[in-house]
Amino acid sequence: MTILQSLVGLYDRLERRGETIPKQGYAPVRIGFVLELDRDGQPLSLIDIRDHSQRKPVAPNLLMPAVSRTSGIRPAFLWDKTSYVFGVTGLEGGDGKSLLPGQGKRTLEEHDAFRTEHCEALRDADDEGLRALCRFLTSWTPDQWSVAGFTNDALDQNVAFRLKGDQGRIDERDAAKRLIAARVSPGSGEATCLVTGDVGPFASLQPQFKGVVGAQSSGASLVSFNANAFESYGLEAGANAPVSDVAAFKYGAALNWLLDRSHSRTLRLGETTVVFWADERSEAGGEEAAKAVEEDLWAALGNDEEKDADAEDSAKIGTALQDVKDLRHPPDPKLQRETRVHILGLSPNSGRIAVRFWLVDTFGHLKANLDRHSGDMEIRPPPRNPDQKANALLFEVAVQRKAENIPPRLGGELARAILAGGRYPSTFLSAVVGRIRADKDVNANRAALCKAILNRLYDQEVVPVALDPKNTNPAYRLGRLFALIEGAQKAALPGIKATVKDRFFGAACATPARVFPLLHKNAMNHLAFVRKERGAGLAHWMEKEIGAIWSGLSDDLPRALRLEEQGRFIAGYYHQRFSKADDAPAEAKAVLENDTEGAA
Repeated sequence: MTILQSLVGLYDRLERRGETIPKQGYAPVRIGFVLELDRDGQPLSLIDIRDHSQRKPVAPNLLMPAVSRTSGIRPAFLWDKTSYVFGVTGLEGGDGKSLLPGQGKRTLEEHDAFRTEHCEALRDADDEGLRALCRFLTSWTPDQWSVAGFTNDALDQNVAFRLKGDQGRIDERDAAKRLIAARVSPGSGEATCLVTGDVGPFASLQPQFKGVVGAQSSGASLVSFNANAFESYGLEAGANAPVSDVAAFKYGAALNWLLDRSHSRTLRLGETTVVFWADERSEAGGEEAAKAVEEDLWAALGNDEEKDADAEDSAKIGTALQDVKDLRHPPDPKLQRETRVHILGLSPNSGRIAVRFWLVDTFGHLKANLDRHSGDMEIRPPPRNPDQKANALLFEVAVQRKAENIPPRLGGELARAILAGGRYPSTFLSAVVGRIRADKDVNANRAALCKAILNRLYDQEVVPVALDPKNTNPAYRLGRLFALIEGAQKAALPGIKATVKDRFFGAACATPARVFPLLHKNAMNHLAFVRKERGAGLAHWMEKEIGAIWSGLSDDLPRALRLEEQGRFIAGYYHQRFSKADDAPAEAKAVLENDTEGAA
């Protein structure tokens, strides 16, 4: 099944479920105010319908007649912002404190276009509400704004209309619905739809989407032919890949619904936006099974930054996840495993959206891959927060741990590796090693990444979960040795600000033969000082540990370590430094207990 076919199927499922999803000719719009009119078209009041319970008023998302607008002047139908409806805007009010809202040339042109289009469309209307709107636009002038006493809080908000005495808006009246349906433009000619197989009008322009991180704020297309290089056989625009009007609308509405963060079906991994949904299967618990599977996926993949964006949404999501965790969601977990899940990774690409990956699999198989990732990332001692999501791992390779510094495409490649169970991206290991050599921070997540990447690369456990004194790999042993040398320095010089790690970690990791003889000599000097000042117990134990590691190394240390071996070095260093040895004397255990730098 193709991406577009799956999205069309999702739209049908959402429609059956009664979700607030656009109908053809409609789109979700934030409407902040409703203008009440009498039957003569006189404005009575401008009603604020925003939710004022939040720190900032939030306009409700209502289904209104759709409009596709770029930089040109194009009015919406039966609603719009105040510059179109009233000919006034706060954007031209200078410092924003002006009592009179702006009425610049552009604003007046927008209002003229709104009035002209509606008067033309409603000229022959026999509906009371539509006639009242036409009369209002005929008689209204922008300078009436101050006289009418409307609040300037409404400036630049979207405004809808209501007839006095009605509960619903004018766009909800039957006559208005017929006009909206008639305004849906037919496609360009006829062709066989590549999504449904039906023959009929096809869409010349494909839907645009908002919510893909890094894409144009005005929207970007998943399918487009905007240059001759993308066209063939003399076909233009949508004729190169014909999709019927109905199918184009459905897949566009479904993907925009998924990209809406309030629905908990989207998450961010670096520069990749991931959306996911499940099939409704009657033999697998139906709609409840699909919803439960999607919530399970959110629990496994969702990250805290998105989940906590809004306190109210966070509470709802948290309750849903707890239901899944406690098995209060019906269907039988055994049946859920057969539910088919669709996962789509999207990234910005100029005016279009690039598909980074597309996976269709059963939930049971995906869950097994997620469990495998958790097992691959297991390390001892564990990080303070062992339940971090995949998104947190990307910050381990970002300069200053900032989202904008995450390497491009890495998020999508990591997601594909986790969900499909394949190898982790090769660039991930070089990025981890590079950051460690730059900032000298070896923590649990970074060591676990080195371990996980190498074990999948060789398809076996070449790096252990916990400290393995019997591991004979030279790079792993050298990492352990470096940790002990650093420990000897700390024992001899308590409170030291910069250790050998800060000066020599990068060189020891890459070219051990050059630096380890000098480091070993200094360590012996430090241990002699420890024996003299703090007693023989600690010094003896450290000498024994260092000697045991040296005995397993050849006389000729490696001149250089390959990238994979540097990953083993880092894992060995982490294991040795942060593991607590049972046979260590009390002084050594005290040093280890106070050394929690890499546990974050």
